[in-house]
Amino acid sequence: MRSKSLVLTSRDFLTFILVSYAVVIFAFVDAGLRNYLVLFAAMLGGLLFFVFGLRLHRQAFWAFLLLSFMAMQGLFVGGRGELGSVLLTLVYAMGYFAIASMLDRVRDKRAFVQGMMRTLIYAFAILSLIQMAASLVGLPIPNLGSTRGLWSYNSLAFEPSQLGRVVGISMLCYLVLDRLPVLPGHAEESPGTRQKVILAFLTTMLLSGSALAAAAIILVYFMSRSLILVIFLTSASFLIWPLFLLVDFGPLQRVAAILANLGTLDADALLDADESGAVRIIPALIYMKETSILDLEFWFGYGSDGLRRFFLGRIPGLGEKIPAGFVPGFAVVYGIIMAAFFAWIFAFRQANRTTAPLIGFWLIFMSFSAWNTQVFWYGLIVIQVAWAASRENALEQGEVRS
Repeated sequence: MRSKSLVLTSRDFLTFILVSYAVVIFAFVDAGLRNYLVLFAAMLGGLLFFVFGLRLHRQAFWAFLLLSFMAMQGLFVGGRGELGSVLLTLVYAMGYFAIASMLDRVRDKRAFVQGMMRTLIYAFAILSLIQMAASLVGLPIPNLGSTRGLWSYNSLAFEPSQLGRVVGISMLCYLVLDRLPVLPGHAEESPGTRQKVILAFLTTMLLSGSALAAAAIILVYFMSRSLILVIFLTSASFLIWPLFLLVDFGPLQRVAAILANLGTLDADALLDADESGAVRIIPALIYMKETSILDLEFWFGYGSDGLRRFFLGRIPGLGEKIPAGFVPGFAVVYGIIMAAFFAWIFAFRQANRTTAPLIGFWLIFMSFSAWNTQVFWYGLIVIQVAWAASRENALEQGEVRS
């Protein structure tokens, strides 16, 4: 009885931490856009290792090495002030590993993870509809964040583009797990439930009014079927992008405009096409244009001063802001070797047929987010939980050695 209670309690904490990484509730967000709910959940995850005696995975050893290298590099290049960023990375990682360890105690991981993804998609859809209704009748819009106005709703995210990433990877996770064989005694999603989830997904993404969400809808559809097909279609889209301009749908037209100006490397043109997408792409273009593999710092990092060197004042309209995400920001600060090590620990190490589409989605839509943000870590968490669910399924079929 005690064991059963303990498993139930750890499952509740697992649900709370995972949801906290996925959603933004502005009651817990300060003026600096720090989300205290996810920070509390992450630190709680670290505490639960002692409360429940959770087992650390081998992956945590590699993460400890990475964080140690980050701390040493920060001290060597930038001094003690650099340790604050490393500490924040550790906090997010604690929540990540708590989820991974508590998921070990869940029986039928596939059903649990699918259920979590389904619930999150429903929650985003419901709040999007409530926000739309409130805006149409002139009532205060609940949980309102940064939007484009009418027909652009952020739901449980900071902004519509973040919604597109969170809901997009959640839907993709739901679909790729749905492809796994259903084993005897395990739950299976009914066709009716699957259709409701798809409808909720499309409703949320379309109501966001985000160009990223529009692109994510297409990518989720094809990635849930064939990764090779996605690579082909992505390559082909660069050739046929003018056809997108013929479609009378604003978000899709902004995607086409971004593609049209990508080859010009013109920051002003990219910003005119779609500011939200451009501020994520431009830093990577600047870095690729100005860095050199002959520089020692390319391999071992420029420190945080490198961010100012490459990006400060280089993106029109952003002033003193430096919007460099994991790509290329992490490589600038810590070097390309550490960036590759990070990506291997938290993404590529978990690669299999089930997680490959999720890793592809994370690379395209989430790797350009800053590495000390909840949306970046939520993408990595989804990869991890999908890997755990797929591995359990394969083990029970006798396809993988224990």
